[in-house]
Amino acid sequence: MRSFASKVIRALVASTSEVGFLHRQQKQQRSLPVVVLGVRRHRSSSSSASSSSNSSSSGKEEVVGGGGVDVVAKSLAELNRLKGTATKLHLVSSEDIVCRDIQCERVTRPCACKLAVALEKSGQNLREIDLSGNNLDSVPESLFEKCANLERLSLRNNKLTVEAIGKHYKLRKLKLLELGGNPGMELSVECYNRLAKRNVKVRV
Repeated sequence: MRSFASKVIRALVASTSEVGFLHRQQKQQRSLPVVVLGVRRHRSSSSSASSSSNSSSSGKEEVVGGGGVDVVAKSLAELNRLKGTATKLHLVSSEDIVCRDIQCERVTRPCACKLAVALEKSGQNLREIDLSGNNLDSVPESLFEKCANLERLSLRNNKLTVEAIGKHYKLRKLKLLELGGNPGMELSVECYNRLAKRNVKVRV
């Protein structure tokens, strides 16, 4: 009887050890980084499809290109979490631009106040900013003051006038400025010439 009980105990111990080993192995596999079509993400789910979807909504991507790694923020919260390491900010038709501050006169309408604060804190390494389709009628001062490395700025499909980009000369590394879809945007010949002199390509 004792011999039979000992065999049963040894079998249970062996089975438990094997299950624990398999569980650890599966956990290690799930935590491995995945590189798909030039975009490196950290897999946290069992499905690559759901991982791709989650990465798009979370806002952070590391895009592997010829010039190195670009970190893309797709929300102001993501930009703040990255603490100045983001190189691209994409806020196309973004809810982040809609003001939620009940003390602001623009509450429930497009407002650049949150954007201004985020760029003030975390805009120093941004090389590209896309603010298309947000119905903005102004651009925050911090975009010109704090984004010294900016090379591409897209302001398409807003409600901007030429006054909104009056301080473009402070963006000394700017190469491309997209302004199409702003009905009130009428660039003077003088403004065109100043931009051309700095080798800035303008799309209207």
